[in-house]
Amino acid sequence: MFDRTLELQSEVEAVFAGDECAENRKSASTLVKCLAQAAKKTLIDFKDSIVKESPKNTSTDGDVHPLTSYVGNYIKYLMDYQSSLKLIFQESSNGDGTKSGLVSEISGLIHAVETNLDVKAKQYKDHALGILFLMNNINYIVRSIRRYIKSIQLRETQEIEISLIGWNNHFLVLSSEAKDLVGDDWIQRRRRTVQQHATQYKRVAWGKVLDCLSAQGLTSSVGSATEGIAGSVGSIGSHSSTTSTSVIKARFKSFNKQFEEVCQTQMNWAIPDKELRDNLILAVAEVLLPAYRSFLKRFGPLVENSHHASKYMKYTPEALEQTLGNLFAKKLPQ
Repeated sequence: MFDRTLELQSEVEAVFAGDECAENRKSASTLVKCLAQAAKKTLIDFKDSIVKESPKNTSTDGDVHPLTSYVGNYIKYLMDYQSSLKLIFQESSNGDGTKSGLVSEISGLIHAVETNLDVKAKQYKDHALGILFLMNNINYIVRSIRRYIKSIQLRETQEIEISLIGWNNHFLVLSSEAKDLVGDDWIQRRRRTVQQHATQYKRVAWGKVLDCLSAQGLTSSVGSATEGIAGSVGSIGSHSSTTSTSVIKARFKSFNKQFEEVCQTQMNWAIPDKELRDNLILAVAEVLLPAYRSFLKRFGPLVENSHHASKYMKYTPEALEQTLGNLFAKKLPQ
């Protein structure tokens, strides 16, 4: 509506050019200003509604929140109409390095939704799920805007191939303007944020599992056990062997319990972005599998010949990897 009214304003000024028609021209100008103010107010009200959105409204699986997807689509909509919005916000190059009105508003929208997401994440009783929720949502915003910019670049290429004269030259600058609004630097910062959340998730979700594979508290007992097995310390050595084997069995049982609890819980969590899901599972596997192989190689021989050894050494490294592959499968695109 603003676009059409602005176009008509020039026609009104041409048709009603005389002094006696000054009131008509003033009315047209006032209408344009009123529409601009209404558009500004709409953006401000929308940003306020994001801030006030209930923090308790969260998913149980850490999936992308409807607010995030709505705001992502809203920002893409703003970019499609950025030429008009620049006029509304009276954008011009001021040369002082400050943000223009539209850039400031879009930055404000993104900041508002990120702040809201931070509050929502704290509502999760499981800290790891809260981290996963943030990772999913920030990743969605980044990928959504990146896909938009790439689609504009594709349209530019197609338009150039169709016509080099440029009756549709606005497409030739649209993606660069979009990058100005949410540029490469912004995208890289948010991608680093996603990576930081992934690293934090590994530490919080898998820390106890990895602690079970630590040799701390086992090495001295194993030394005594080895001596006992060799028969070099008689009955004392044999007693040490029995004790250390029990400790190691307990450690294997603890690992099995922790691993199974984590996997059972997180099979019901969601990472809808397949690339993000695969990368996160790989990152966990790259830490967990070498640690398990090392633990198995070092302490497995003390358990493998005992009664019901499979009760303690339940998993091969391959079985662990296969189980990890079942995580976060909920809501994956078919």
